[in-house]
Amino acid sequence: MYALSLLTLSVVIHGCVGQNERKMETPTLTVEAESYISNSGNIDIINEKKNVVSVQTKDNDSWLCYKINIPVTGRYNIRLYAKNSSEKQAVCWIEDNIDNIDGRVYNVSGNMLIGGKGSDYPGFVQKDGAQLAPSTHFIKLHIEKGAVIFDKLTFTMIREHESSPVISYSKTDGKDWQLVWNDEFNGLGLPDPTKWIYDTAGNAASWGNNEAQCYTIGRKENAKVENGSLAITAIKEDLEGKKYTSARLISKTAWQYGRIEVRAKLPKGRGTWPAIWMMPGGWSFKDGNWPEVGEIDILEHVGYDLNVIHASAHSKDYQWQAGNQKTGVITVPGATENFHNYILEWSSEILKVYVDDNCYFTYKNEGLGETKWPYNKPFYLILNVAIGGAWGNAKGIDDAAFPQTMYVDYVRIYQKK
Repeated sequence: MYALSLLTLSVVIHGCVGQNERKMETPTLTVEAESYISNSGNIDIINEKKNVVSVQTKDNDSWLCYKINIPVTGRYNIRLYAKNSSEKQAVCWIEDNIDNIDGRVYNVSGNMLIGGKGSDYPGFVQKDGAQLAPSTHFIKLHIEKGAVIFDKLTFTMIREHESSPVISYSKTDGKDWQLVWNDEFNGLGLPDPTKWIYDTAGNAASWGNNEAQCYTIGRKENAKVENGSLAITAIKEDLEGKKYTSARLISKTAWQYGRIEVRAKLPKGRGTWPAIWMMPGGWSFKDGNWPEVGEIDILEHVGYDLNVIHASAHSKDYQWQAGNQKTGVITVPGATENFHNYILEWSSEILKVYVDDNCYFTYKNEGLGETKWPYNKPFYLILNVAIGGAWGNAKGIDDAAFPQTMYVDYVRIYQKK
C-alpha cells in the first residue's frame, strides 16, 4: 500500500446511441479535469492544464469531485482509462452524491482494479454500473491504493430505462396458491396488534441512513386504520430531535417462500421514501450484519422521481454499496394517485416481483451459497414511510408537501398448496 499517489486526470463523459429500436441519441457530456468543484483535501495540486490535472495524494483514500448532468435514465457502463506506476494493484471506485455524511455511500462502479507496473497502457478497466436518473450528479473519483496516472473516465449508456415492461403474468386463482395470512384493514383505530408491531429500534441512529423521521408507537396521527385502508402518514413536526414523524410497521409473522401481495397507493412529496420490503425473521436493526443477512425490497419509491418503482435483493456479494445489487425498475403511471398491487413471488430457486401482474424483476438462485442467496429462511414484512436519507433526500425535502400518506388496502400472503 502506498501513502503517495501521482495522478494525471482527464475526465470525459461521453453520450451514446441507445440500442433500443428508437435509436434515441444521448448528448455528449464532457467534464474537463480542471473543472473539479472540490477535493478530499488530502491532495496537493501540482499543475493544471487543459483537460489535465496532476495531483499528489497524501493518504490512501483521496478523491476529486465533478458535477455532471445525466439527461436520460439508464444503466451506464463506466470505463476508467488509467496506468498504474507502482508495482501493486491499484483500487479506484466512483461515488454518486457528495453529501452522504452517514457512512452509507453510493458506490456506482464497484472496485475498479488497475494492474501493477508494466501492464498495458493506454488501457482501461470497466464495470456495468448502477442505474442513474436524469439530474445533476456529483461524482467522486476515489483512489485508495497504488500510484496511478489517469487519462479519462467515460460513462456510456448500456440500457435506457423503459417503462412498464410486460414480461410475464401471475395469478392467484386456481389450485396453485392458498391464502395463509392477511389483513384487509376493515377495522377502525390502530393497526391490529395481533398482526403488527411498531419498529423504532433505529431512531437514535437515523436508521444508519441519515433519515430525518422519528418513527412512533401507537400514535394514530402516524398509523391508523380507517375507510378500509391502513394509513401510514409522515408529518412535519418536531419529536425526539427529529423534524418529522412517521411509522414503520413489521409483521409479527415471518414466512419462508410464497406470494406476498400488497395493494397500496404511494405518497408523492419530495423527500418521501415509502417502502414495502422484507427482512429475516428475528432480525433487528441493532443486530447489524446487514446486508449479509439478506433484504428483499418489493417496492421502493422516492418522491422526487414520481411513479418510478424499484425492486431489489441485497446480500453480502450483491449490494448497493458495490453497485451490483440485483434490481429492477418500472414506471407505474398514477402510482401516487391510484392503488396498485405490489407482489413478490419467492421460492428456493427464484425471486420475481410484479406490479399489477407485470413482472419486471427476476433473480434466479445461482447455487453459489448464502453470500449471494441468503433467502432460504423466513422473512417478515415491513411497511414504512421514511423521510430523507441518502436516497430520499437526494433533491431535498419539500416541507410544504406534508403531511404525506401511504395507503395500504390489504396485505395477503399465499403459499403453495
